[in-house]
Amino acid sequence: MKLKKYQDRELKIKKRTFMLLLFLCVVSIGLLMYQSYAKYQDKATFRIINGKLKMSGGKGDIEFAFYNGDQKLDTLPLKDSGSVFLKSVCTNNATVKWDSENWVPTVYNLTETKTCCELYFGSKEDSICSLYPESATCKYNTAEETSELLFDDTEDKNLRYVGATPNNYVYFNCEKGKEQSKETCEIWRIIGFMNNIEDEDGVVGSHIKIIRDKFAKNYSWDSSISGVNNGYGVNEWSISTIEKVLNDEYLKRHAGSNLCYRYENKTTEICPDWETVGIRDEARDMVANIKWHTGTIPVTYDGNTNLITASYMYEAERSNHNGKEICQASGEKYCNDDVDRTTTWIGKVGLMYPSDYGYAVGAEVREACLEKTMYSYKSGNCMTYNWLYVSGSDQWTITPLSHSSSANSVVLVTWTGSVEGSRADIAMAIRPTVYLKSDVKIALNTADDYGSVDNPFVLEYSEN
Repeated sequence: MKLKKYQDRELKIKKRTFMLLLFLCVVSIGLLMYQSYAKYQDKATFRIINGKLKMSGGKGDIEFAFYNGDQKLDTLPLKDSGSVFLKSVCTNNATVKWDSENWVPTVYNLTETKTCCELYFGSKEDSICSLYPESATCKYNTAEETSELLFDDTEDKNLRYVGATPNNYVYFNCEKGKEQSKETCEIWRIIGFMNNIEDEDGVVGSHIKIIRDKFAKNYSWDSSISGVNNGYGVNEWSISTIEKVLNDEYLKRHAGSNLCYRYENKTTEICPDWETVGIRDEARDMVANIKWHTGTIPVTYDGNTNLITASYMYEAERSNHNGKEICQASGEKYCNDDVDRTTTWIGKVGLMYPSDYGYAVGAEVREACLEKTMYSYKSGNCMTYNWLYVSGSDQWTITPLSHSSSANSVVLVTWTGSVEGSRADIAMAIRPTVYLKSDVKIALNTADDYGSVDNPFVLEYSEN
């Protein structure tokens, strides 16, 4: 028989043990409830989903809400549903960059718990319109052939300015801190609003593509020493002389070598003063580092440059065919370079594609012209109703051209309006072309002439 004091002592120990276990249970249940709330809680407006996120730094819980336009969804739209990502709105200053290829978000500045991000999805047409401010109207018309802004017939469904004189002028490369005007900015033009463009991080999205309206001088696309392709250059964009000038000197606004190439055998002349006429810091920050396509048609250049239609050229540009693969005379002086060819290039400043010119035709001749080879654009008013055509000027494109006996041919738009091929060393017009970052949009302006040469578009940019 136990004494009473020992019975009381044992009872106290049991009570303490019970209280400790109860406390631990409460804490465990509380933590479990918190995790369940943070990870799986359902709310009336949207489902909360916790996933693996690529974060640039920081920590915290995140909640996602999904929308198709203004309609709230119960779950994330499937990748193959035809939806594209439009925009995100987050609390706590967090931002989202959407990877359309892998269908996952990258969340930046995720530093606070209970961060909420609304993700908006829609059609490719909606994606294009998202490059305008929310309160603006997307100015396109798919029904009227006389419209100046039309979707092309590619699977990417890009929205392009077409016709002789569309209102696609835009201020770019402006002086910092000054009101945008023709005196403080350069005048560029919008080629279009392009879908399925991949940036340096592999993120696929929509971007505004612009081209310099005028460029002062003509230069070689490439030039080489006399022992390489007879001095006529090498048709590989990634190592071309003009690519280096545009991306090392013009883009960075410094003098560099201060030499530009004109004609064969690396003949040079003094470049413009890039420190004065190059891209300023604010404009440079707007330019996206993009994967450009440098493929070409898988047929030989036959002297008539029968480069097929705009739609065929669009596919060829994105192919794995390069400018040297059919060159048969490997030891011949016009085809003896040892440069490895590529069909993509990641960079900032390029030139227009031949298909950009092909799809810029508009008005009542558009349908007939798009059925023609681009070599035939010199007839049937295809060049007359094409704003990318420049009277009296040959213009380089970024695209190499296959030739059976040389490796120096590049596609150009001629002064006659046709699309042909030429030696890379010939001096022709260079019109710098860039894709703007997906955060760059056209500022709202309700004026009827907004985008005209007298009232160019104004760009706005909020960096993540």
